[in-house]
Amino acid sequence: MQNDTGPLGVLVLLFVGVLVYFMPSLNARHRRHPNFSSILLLNLFLGWTLIGWVVSIVWSASSIAPIEPIRVRPEAEPSEDKYQKIERLGGLKEKGLLNEAEYEAEKAKILQS
Repeated sequence: MQNDTGPLGVLVLLFVGVLVYFMPSLNARHRRHPNFSSILLLNLFLGWTLIGWVVSIVWSASSIAPIEPIRVRPEAEPSEDKYQKIERLGGLKEKGLLNEAEYEAEKAKILQS
């Protein structure tokens, strides 16, 4: 019995070998790793050594720090309604923290803005 795989078998074996060789780069690309280009270069040039391949696969599988959300500045937050501000002023007046003149002055400022 002859065990010849033929040219198609050689091509399939070559394709699988290349796929396994570049698995760290493919993993980094799929995970959108921020160091994808560095992992690819390490895998390309030192992947033929077992140490270079292992380092690149571990690096590509390492955790990626989450991107911090953009914080909204306090002045960009939605402001209170004018009527809510007036109600809050009325509560301060009822507690005795504002007198009538201060209440009217602040109320006029709020209504003008």
